[in-house]
Amino acid sequence: MTIQLKPEQAQVVGQAIQAGLIATADDIVDVGIDAIRQRLKLRPNEVSTPVLSVAEWEREFDTWIESFPDTAPLPDEALSRESLYPDRL
Repeated sequence: MTIQLKPEQAQVVGQAIQAGLIATADDIVDVGIDAIRQRLKLRPNEVSTPVLSVAEWEREFDTWIESFPDTAPLPDEALSRESLYPDRL
C-alpha cells in the first residue's frame, strides 16, 4: 500500500525519524494504529456499560456518600462574610 503524504506531513515524519521516535516512515502506520486503538479504548462502550435502575443507582450513591468520614458541621460563624473576607472589613 502506498500512502501519499502532504509536504507538512512528510516533514513531521522526517522530524520523528530524526528524533528517534520512529525508525522508518513505514512505522508511522503502526503509530497511527496504536493511537486509534487507544482512542477506541477511551470511548464509552455502550454494550458493556451497565445501566442501573433508579433503586440500584440510589444504593450505589448512598454507599459512596457513606464512604466519606463523619465530620462536624461548620458553625455559622465560619461562613460569615467577615470570616470569608477578613481583610475587607
